[in-house]
Amino acid sequence: TRSLLSVFEEDSGNLTEYTNQLLQTLQRVFGAQSEMGLATEQLSRQLLDYEKKNFALGKGDEEVITTLQSFAKTVGELNSLHSGLANQMADSMVFPLIQFREKDLTEISTLKEIFGIATDEHEAAMVKYSRLPKKKENEKLKADMMKEVAYTRRKQHQASLQYYCALNALQYRKRVAMLEPMLGYTQAQ
Repeated sequence: TRSLLSVFEEDSGNLTEYTNQLLQTLQRVFGAQSEMGLATEQLSRQLLDYEKKNFALGKGDEEVITTLQSFAKTVGELNSLHSGLANQMADSMVFPLIQFREKDLTEISTLKEIFGIATDEHEAAMVKYSRLPKKKENEKLKADMMKEVAYTRRKQHQASLQYYCALNALQYRKRVAMLEPMLGYTQAQ
């Protein structure tokens, strides 16, 4: 069981590391898309500013002004598309992975801690029980220690079952968690 557990824990650790790197990459893509929206908005404003400049030699620039206004309108429309795409990426690409990390991977680490604490308590109770003197007059103390060992064993058993179940479930959830951001990216595009 411990050997198999170490394999699952190693896999869980690798998955955590991978999802951290994947999330950074997805956030970079989202950031680039957001920056593209901001840049096109700035470009649109800059094109409209040409008309407001009073160039000393700019008489007769009506064609240029009209053309730049037309470009500004088109770039403004592109800006709304880039902004919409950035919002879709945030909702369908970045958010699902963040949710997976916060819900599933955090649950694993929490259950691992609980399992470790329960194991430590059980081992401490076993050590205390094994150090009891073997004399007859300690029967009440021995019975109390046996109850404590049994309680910590049940507690450890329950924590281990919850932890093992979560590790098993993670193996199935990770398949969806890895594909969902890419489906979101594709849908947004």
